[in-house]
Amino acid sequence: MRGFVFTGVVVIVSVLIIVAIAYAWGFTAHKFINRKAAQHLPGEMNSFKADSLFYESHSVDADIRRDNTDTSFYAERWRHFLDIDDYPNYHNLPRDLNVLITLYGWERVKQNGLNPWVTQRLVDSLTAQLMRSDLTTAKYTMSDLGHYIADAHQPLHCTENYDGQFTGNNGIHSRYETSMINTYQSQLRVFPDSTQYISSPLDYAFEYIYHSNSLVDSVLAADDYAKAISGWNGSGTPPSSYYSALWQKTQSFTLDQFQHATVAIASLWYTAWFNAGLSTDVKESMELFKTGFSLLQNYPNPFNPVTHFRFEIGDLSLVSFKVFNFLGQEIETIVNSQLPAGSYEVVWNAEHLPSGVYFYRLEVGAHSKTRKMILVQ
Repeated sequence: MRGFVFTGVVVIVSVLIIVAIAYAWGFTAHKFINRKAAQHLPGEMNSFKADSLFYESHSVDADIRRDNTDTSFYAERWRHFLDIDDYPNYHNLPRDLNVLITLYGWERVKQNGLNPWVTQRLVDSLTAQLMRSDLTTAKYTMSDLGHYIADAHQPLHCTENYDGQFTGNNGIHSRYETSMINTYQSQLRVFPDSTQYISSPLDYAFEYIYHSNSLVDSVLAADDYAKAISGWNGSGTPPSSYYSALWQKTQSFTLDQFQHATVAIASLWYTAWFNAGLSTDVKESMELFKTGFSLLQNYPNPFNPVTHFRFEIGDLSLVSFKVFNFLGQEIETIVNSQLPAGSYEVVWNAEHLPSGVYFYRLEVGAHSKTRKMILVQ
């Protein structure tokens, strides 16, 4: 009987540990990111913007649902990551899931994670929910979507070496995403930014996953540095000096990832809203038919020091694209030529200019449109 009681206690303790692990990341990063994402939404989405506490409180629903005994293809456990570098030539990985399964097999694709494809599916689901005015379900979907996007901005969710097990950095996953973030959560910050329409959510997800993957080496190097500085040999509980050094080395890009995650979430929420036909910005797409061109908001905005401009013209036209300062003085002519019909993207580097408000203007024939942007040096 004592053995039975002892076993029961072990099981209960184990369950509590599992729950704690599932919630640890959520109580910090996931909750913070989902709440802050709402601040980027445009004014026309104020009713959703006001629900930021809902997205925060449901930011870890996806973790709570996780059942590690479920081995089905779209089981919850496979949705939170993409071990992208397990694939050969992964920078040119096919993005069609059926093609990928044909190349590498159902089991390998599943085990490597399905994060970008789940993201795409949820954007489609959210669009359908908004179209039928099922706003209650939509808010839950928005919360889940925020969770998966945030996961993909954690570098160790985007690598086969997810716990440093191949490089002698065992346990770094939890130390980085949980213990360090919990310790320094008071220093987390996100600046207001603007959303952008995402024409291909799947390609967009791959872009930020590739970026996250590029930061893996930096996380591992920071772990090595923190061990050396603190004298911790990897056994037992790390001292506070370890986490201080780890934060010192990772703070900059970690905060950038938080910023990028919130903007990505807001942008994909907005994209579903736009695709559902609810956005007044649909009028922007109609400009192409009325005036022969359309001009989108630059991204990122605010920016430092590089930003992107996107515009579309319907016919062969003489196009002028210029940047002006707050006083209306011309700063730079970026485009001044005849262009064929199509979509264009221009990258601009303002490293030579001081912080401030600037304007950019697109002129196509007799028509023009001007937008505002903010440079933060």
